[in-house]
Amino acid sequence: MAVSVPKRFFKKAVDRNLLKRRIREAYRLNKPGLYELVRNRGVKIHMVIQYHEREISNYNAIEKGFHKGLMKLAHNLNKQDPD
Repeated sequence: MAVSVPKRFFKKAVDRNLLKRRIREAYRLNKPGLYELVRNRGVKIHMVIQYHEREISNYNAIEKGFHKGLMKLAHNLNKQDPD
């Protein structure tokens, strides 16, 4: 899992690091569900999370977005034919 926060939008490393910490925490709290999903489908994934907003979001907004992304991933994995 990798996290990317663009320097283009957040010039200060302090701001980029704050966002990365929040994203990693959302990942940490939601990874059991992700691991279960991947294990059930028998696939391996590499994940890169890229922050696209131009403002610093609070943790709740980041976690909500992360959860939404996991639901989209689950939907796409369930659509695929099992090999």
